[in-house]
Amino acid sequence: MKSMRGIKGALWAAGVALVFATGAQAGGVLRPGLYEGLMLAVDGGGAVSGSFAQQDSCAFRIAGRASAKGVAEVRTVSEGSAPAIEGRLSAGTDSVSLALPGGQQLPGCGNVLPPLIDKGLDLDLTHKGTWTRLVSVVADRTALRKSPGEAGRAYVVRGDVLGVVSGKADLLEVDFVSAQGRVMRGWIAAKDAKAIGAP
Repeated sequence: MKSMRGIKGALWAAGVALVFATGAQAGGVLRPGLYEGLMLAVDGGGAVSGSFAQQDSCAFRIAGRASAKGVAEVRTVSEGSAPAIEGRLSAGTDSVSLALPGGQQLPGCGNVLPPLIDKGLDLDLTHKGTWTRLVSVVADRTALRKSPGEAGRAYVVRGDVLGVVSGKADLLEVDFVSAQGRVMRGWIAAKDAKAIGAP
């Protein structure tokens, strides 16, 4: 009888572990924010854009549309010749799960992304955001102003990804996230940035 209780206890513990291990699959609403290496923006209509970067070599962008069930069908978006990979982004409570079958084949990602990317790589929320879309800086450099009328001392450079908070005339209010995870808010000229492509 004692051994049966031990088996039942072990099965119960395994079941609890499985529930926690699949937490990002549990459902929820996709929300903007930083999820470990993924910067994610979601607009009111369900359009999703993301930028993933880890270890300076593995970087790609995704775009898609979220359903009411907290799942977005996404595809990689590239400015180069890399073929698009289709996948899925699922919401968890304070996490997302990114599944990109063949994601290790993306340039620079072979030794960075684990094989789990094929089925769903869980990424925990590290910073809540309010971004409705992501843009990439297309100018060599552009001033990041503290307020719309200020000249600005800080700069962002070509290729930097920014989260758009709001817009005003020809300016965008954006958040820049440094490599150390520090978030800086400011204003840039809208002409100096391009939206990360929607599918």
